[in-house]
Amino acid sequence: MKVRTVVLLVFFGLLLVAAAAFRILITRDIDGTLSFSFPEEKYLMYRLVPLVSALIVGSALGVSGMGLQVLLRNPLASPWILGLSSGAGLGVMAIMFAEYSTGMTFAGGQTVGAILGAIMSLVLVYALSRRRGGIDPMSMVLVGVVISVLCGSGIMILQHLVPMGLRGSFTTWLMGGLPEIESWQRLGLLGMLVLACTWLVAWWGPTLDAVCLSDDEATSVGVNLPSIRRRLFLVSSVLAAVGVILAGPIAFVGLIAPHGARMMMRCSHRALTIGTALLGALLLITADDLRQLVDLGTGRLPIGIVTSIVGGLLFLLLLVRGRGRV
Repeated sequence: MKVRTVVLLVFFGLLLVAAAAFRILITRDIDGTLSFSFPEEKYLMYRLVPLVSALIVGSALGVSGMGLQVLLRNPLASPWILGLSSGAGLGVMAIMFAEYSTGMTFAGGQTVGAILGAIMSLVLVYALSRRRGGIDPMSMVLVGVVISVLCGSGIMILQHLVPMGLRGSFTTWLMGGLPEIESWQRLGLLGMLVLACTWLVAWWGPTLDAVCLSDDEATSVGVNLPSIRRRLFLVSSVLAAVGVILAGPIAFVGLIAPHGARMMMRCSHRALTIGTALLGALLLITADDLRQLVDLGTGRLPIGIVTSIVGGLLFLLLLVRGRGRV
């Protein structure tokens, strides 16, 4: 690994530590006054849980986006483009609607709904984009867009069927948000899953370098394109589902983190995977820091709105500068 790459990875890590420390120390009093101090023990968990969730979700979405960009050879690829996030969102909404309609509480609740929704989208996209010899990237993009639209329509139908009170809960979830109360066991399991998937993608780094070549060139150097595409699709889908399970639909992190890491690091995919995971976590924690600073009189902004604004502006900057290429 080149010295420049190592220096950048260390730099990303230091920025991540600084952003995390800022998230722990920033305090907004009841009267809206900002201050910086270590919280009392009884409030510490309400900051640690969102912080750990942001680390997990940001890393998951960043690596998922990078995997999909390599898979589809499309710089605009992200978990949304294949309908994975929308499918997981529809699963969550379906569980919430079922619990409201029956008055029962289902085991696993929204987590099970997100997993089932993501699997449903995964199976449909894979089955409908499969061609002789493996997955067709162009068909996958088209099928993913259609699946995303259909899942979005399903979400709107469910919103229409529920009363105003529950409709508000639906809308709040769709804005995206980091949990303040969550079991450490669940966070640990999801964190280990993200770590394992990130390690796998990094391990495949030399193969991903070859996949970015044409099909003929990649095959000539011994790459089994159908196999690596299936593996990338599966791992990227799992990572996207983890993000939705913990934080709901969070936009642009899976698009901006790979672009930013690739633009700054200019290295092989093995190191790029680590850099993308660090940058994805940094983006989400920084967005959480920013929303703590903004008080519009109606509470803090949902983090999904912050990532949409910041990510959209950053992406426009990349396009204007002509550097948003794979």
